[in-house]
Amino acid sequence: MKKHLPLVVLMASALLIIINFIFAEKFDRSFWISTISSLLIIISMVLTIKEQKNK
Repeated sequence: MKKHLPLVVLMASALLIIINFIFAEKFDRSFWISTISSLLIIISMVLTIKEQKNK
């Protein structure tokens, strides 16, 4: 499970971004901050998965 945790976090973040776009009533500062933070989580998980494959 520990090996698959970055992939689970990556999928959950992507799903949350999609849900955020669907249910957003207005695109204010908090919307963009949450979207950017989710994108940063996705980037970090992709880098983590690449690093684990290199070991």
